[in-house]
Amino acid sequence: MLGVGGALIIGRIVESVNDRLLDASARSIADTLALEDGEVTLDLPPSAFGMLENDERDNVYYSVRVGGELLTGYPDLPQIKAGSARTDDVAFAYSAYRDAPVRVAAIVRRVPRVEAPVVVQVAETLEARNSLSSRMLAGLLVLEALIVGLLVLLVPVAVRWGLVPLAEVRRGIASRSPTDFTPLTLQQVPAELRSFVDAFNGLLLRLENAVEGLRRFTADASHQMRTPLSILRAHLQVLKREGTETEGGRASLADIDTATVRLQRLLTQLLALARAEGNRENVMRLARNVDLAALARSVAEDHVPAALEAGVEIEFDAEGSAAVRTVGEFARELISNLVDNAIRYNRRGGTVWLWVTAEAVGVRVVVEDDGPGIPPRMRAQMFQRFRRLDRDHSEGSGLGLAIVSELATALGGGIAVTDRPGGGLRVLIDFPRDLGAGGA
Repeated sequence: MLGVGGALIIGRIVESVNDRLLDASARSIADTLALEDGEVTLDLPPSAFGMLENDERDNVYYSVRVGGELLTGYPDLPQIKAGSARTDDVAFAYSAYRDAPVRVAAIVRRVPRVEAPVVVQVAETLEARNSLSSRMLAGLLVLEALIVGLLVLLVPVAVRWGLVPLAEVRRGIASRSPTDFTPLTLQQVPAELRSFVDAFNGLLLRLENAVEGLRRFTADASHQMRTPLSILRAHLQVLKREGTETEGGRASLADIDTATVRLQRLLTQLLALARAEGNRENVMRLARNVDLAALARSVAEDHVPAALEAGVEIEFDAEGSAAVRTVGEFARELISNLVDNAIRYNRRGGTVWLWVTAEAVGVRVVVEDDGPGIPPRMRAQMFQRFRRLDRDHSEGSGLGLAIVSELATALGGGIAVTDRPGGGLRVLIDFPRDLGAGGA
């Protein structure tokens, strides 16, 4: 681009400089025009052609015509379209004469008492112009070669200098421990790399959350599995000692069965909690169209055997359109934990109500029971993991409502707990119509 642009500029400059000489030559001839004895005369000044002399010895031609009739000069010199005598402008054009390209200048003058205009033309060959252009282009090429050579030397140095902050960032990352997720500082980072470092810091934060979730899951699992595993170990020792035919052995088998069920439920809930925490970032990608009424009915039907065993009745109802865009698997887990909790901590002969209603901006799922309820002073603790309230007498891990809280947050839902009129507990979950509008 530099070479092409330079060539165009050089061509314009050379043309402009030489055209000024042609202009001056044509005007100096035109200025000598006069009328003597009724005839147009002129006195060709030596300077008119001397100013066009050059080392290349270009050929110079001229012609003077009055109304198209040759007054003096070369009769076969090509005629170009001249300007107007009123403007006194000189016209220029390229042409060919005697098998050589020429540049022609033409000016029109009026001689007093002569009706026809007088046209003065001066032409010169292009050797001087071409020679000057070639020399200037050669100089430009040398300059370009010097610039390119300088760039070849300086670009690697500039690149190395510009990458020094990035190398420092690399060394800082390489020197970190595997568990160090501290965000990178931006003070020494070039502006062009700051968006990359911001994205990398976001990745570090997500990795830290994932590792912390895994660490918490491992700690929770080891803590909560210690008791049922200790029970299993103790009863296995009894079985080794007494066998399965004694009353103590049969009691140990029953306790082993109970501990196994409890351990299975604990692992299931721990995995559900880990899944809820780990998918917060991906929940938008997992969202699908879900009919919450059909989903809630399915949950109620799944819990009928557990309700019959506990002596609790389940009632279900749905009103209005319950179509939402959410993660169906998470919504099922959430509602299932609420229903399971309502059955588990209800009184024998009690009732669990599950209904779904359409609201202005979403769908509300309500789970009620007529059990002992939870005092308002204890409700702030009920969604904490492994928190078992004083009213709890059944076997449980204390994870059910913690899972509900995590899933509600992931799904952009609001959660509220109130007393049920007539006694018991009411839990309300508000699902947004579209997960993206719920701020998940």
